[in-house]
Amino acid sequence: MMHQFHLDNAIINIPKEPNMEYLYLEITNRCNLRCEMCFKQYWLDEEGDMPYELFLKILDDAAEFPNLRMIYFGGIGEPTVHPRFMDMAREVKKRGYALGISTNGFMLSDERIKELVELPADLIFLSLDTLPVQPTEIGHVIPGVTIDRVKKIVEARKKRRSEIPHVGVEVVLTKENYKEMGKIAKIMGDYDVDSLLFSNIVPVNDKHTGLILYDGSVSLGPYLEELHRNSYKGFVLRVPEFEIRTERHCEFVEKKVAVVRWDGEVAPCYRFLHTYPEYVNSREKIVYAHSFGNLKKQSLKDIWTSREYSWFRFIVKNSIYPSCTDCPLVDACQYVHDTRRDCWGNEPSCADCLWARRIVMCPIPIESMGKFW
Repeated sequence: MMHQFHLDNAIINIPKEPNMEYLYLEITNRCNLRCEMCFKQYWLDEEGDMPYELFLKILDDAAEFPNLRMIYFGGIGEPTVHPRFMDMAREVKKRGYALGISTNGFMLSDERIKELVELPADLIFLSLDTLPVQPTEIGHVIPGVTIDRVKKIVEARKKRRSEIPHVGVEVVLTKENYKEMGKIAKIMGDYDVDSLLFSNIVPVNDKHTGLILYDGSVSLGPYLEELHRNSYKGFVLRVPEFEIRTERHCEFVEKKVAVVRWDGEVAPCYRFLHTYPEYVNSREKIVYAHSFGNLKKQSLKDIWTSREYSWFRFIVKNSIYPSCTDCPLVDACQYVHDTRRDCWGNEPSCADCLWARRIVMCPIPIESMGKFW
């Protein structure tokens, strides 16, 4: 079965193929923290937890995807605040899927760490951008809670004589912390993490635009050199771009990812999960939530293979959409004010997406020899 499209006198056939490989579940959009730089503080969206019945329905639907490698608890909220978080984790493993988790770590008690290691979870990514912090040899850069949880997870898996859970750490870079990249890498290596991911900030207010590193205002060379010198202890290092380049790649599309919001709406990526303001090169725009269907009403397979979602993935994968970031008409164009539509007629608009430029990066797993980082 095929979807047929016509583009510039060419016929394009896209198979209705259930080829999703990673399924991200925002099991809650609530959080135990209120980080200033998180766009959660700037939206008007309703808060809620994914109903357990909906969660089970999603897992039932997932059985129709033969290449599904991992179910990942991510999204914008903190998954560990869901009252049935561990029940959900156990159910994912019971169904035979790899389990990934993004967390700020604050609610990972010793008992919960033990449960996750014994389950076992396959990948746990901890954010290194949370507060409060405690002094370390590099000042107040590394939150003490995050370090404590990293140490305990690594120690627990050693006791179990296991390589999993793989432990990743993600850091958002700004003008306030970029000089510490190399020192952070050295310390993370000492703690035997498996992956270290740096990303850039997405400004959500005018104040934050002064913190970005990708505007050419900072000389990063010496600090990147130190980072690479200190990244020799076997962990996977992922570093973003620090200038806008022509080439665009969407990891959510390339790795065949779908993201399900807590209320069952299916989004193509983190960026379109919610409605919020963002600033691109000091230009304010509104990112509108975009869904290709709701799992309370449709099956995951029907949504994934739908005409609209299939075409969206095709045009993004093949960069058949405009680039607002280097367009000479950007200051006079109405399309740059929000993401509803671009000037080529695509809905939603990815034309300003900093993820596609690899300025912003998310912990999308890397798989090698059956292992996830």
